[in-house]
Amino acid sequence: MSQCRGTTKKGDRCKRDSPQGSEYCSIHQDQEVRERTRTSKVEEWDRDAIMKAALGFAVIGAIFLFRFRGR
Repeated sequence: MSQCRGTTKKGDRCKRDSPQGSEYCSIHQDQEVRERTRTSKVEEWDRDAIMKAALGFAVIGAIFLFRFRGR
């Protein structure tokens, strides 16, 4: 067993043990769900931002390629 990763209302780390296979005790399981949701939203945003940046660089590269190709 390991110590719960949850935080109390005061902001201190929980001192309870978490059950095997979980990082949070039964009191702080809602924090585990919120953390998973927050993490997945960040990952989606990062993928979206990376795709937009890649597309932008491809467009800029194509513009420079066709513009300076004849020189």
